[in-house]
Amino acid sequence: MRKVGLAFVAAAIAALGTPAGAQQTITLTVAAGQPLRAMNPLNLVSEFFIPEVNKRVEAAGLDIKIEWKEAYAGSLLKPTFVLQGVSDGIADIGFEPTIFHPDKLPLEQISFITPFTTTDVALVQNAIDKLHATIPEFAAQYDKFGVIRLGGASFDSYELFTTAPVQKFDDITGKKIATAGAALQWIRGTGAAPVESNMTLYYNDAKTGVTDGFIIFPSAIPGMKYPEAAPYVTKVGFGAQYAAALIINKSVYEGLPPELQAILREAAQAWTAIASTKQQDIYDSAYGSVAQNFPGATTFELPREEQVKWANAMPNIAKEWAERVDAQNLPGSKVLSIYMDEMRAAGADPVRNWDQN
Repeated sequence: MRKVGLAFVAAAIAALGTPAGAQQTITLTVAAGQPLRAMNPLNLVSEFFIPEVNKRVEAAGLDIKIEWKEAYAGSLLKPTFVLQGVSDGIADIGFEPTIFHPDKLPLEQISFITPFTTTDVALVQNAIDKLHATIPEFAAQYDKFGVIRLGGASFDSYELFTTAPVQKFDDITGKKIATAGAALQWIRGTGAAPVESNMTLYYNDAKTGVTDGFIIFPSAIPGMKYPEAAPYVTKVGFGAQYAAALIINKSVYEGLPPELQAILREAAQAWTAIASTKQQDIYDSAYGSVAQNFPGATTFELPREEQVKWANAMPNIAKEWAERVDAQNLPGSKVLSIYMDEMRAAGADPVRNWDQN
């Protein structure tokens, strides 16, 4: 039997014993495996989403008070355990890095298996939102785990941080490069060695020589100080990526007043929109200020012809993915086609058209 969050049970019991007209108190626990400083969309869960829900509850005149409990940096759920933790009711709401679950959330990986498509965060997020709105299998992925996706977050273009310069594609040969989840496939065919890791380990592993570098979004620079450990930051242009979802335990959600359910969804969509805009701004400023903020660090932008070499050296990971997902009776090929068409129609100029070659 699926466990339900203790906070929800307590709130339900309290509501049964509450006199008519009295204020209802609901406790909701929000958890994430990363520290707030690591990612802007996560920071905005605390700084925007939660206050936005409170503001909308008040504006709607609902006689409800939400007591928020926030648990970040793995204090309640480790980075790779958020989906299961919310499913089990350990937390009511979770910041789920979808990148960690290519097996459990296969359709959510669409941007990661189409690298070098666009560095525009809004383009990626708009395409993802359309897929969620029009293809029911996207929501069904979460339903299997007893959770509901309230909103999603896309991140600025993933780039390369290394301990030695990478100014052309051939420079990556022989290097140990860390990254997470589906992004590990970007190393295939390059002559480099992929190392599965996560952003909480990148700094120390590069600093101590365990790896030669890592792939991550530059918006994390201000909080994580990555150029201190890997001072050569190369704008490879892997592209903006849809990489996280805000999820809620389904039993908890269904036990809430319908008005509050609607507010949670509306606030999550507002969170998605503001996170996309800020993510792009932080990307530009963080990458542009590397040399100024980290003495000895340098940046370099990989020329288009070198991007082409990298992309074409890789097997067609998108079509491989589509075939695997199709075999699971999910619309992998359909999603790939729609996504790439959406990107091109929106003005993207993919380095490689993954749905075609």
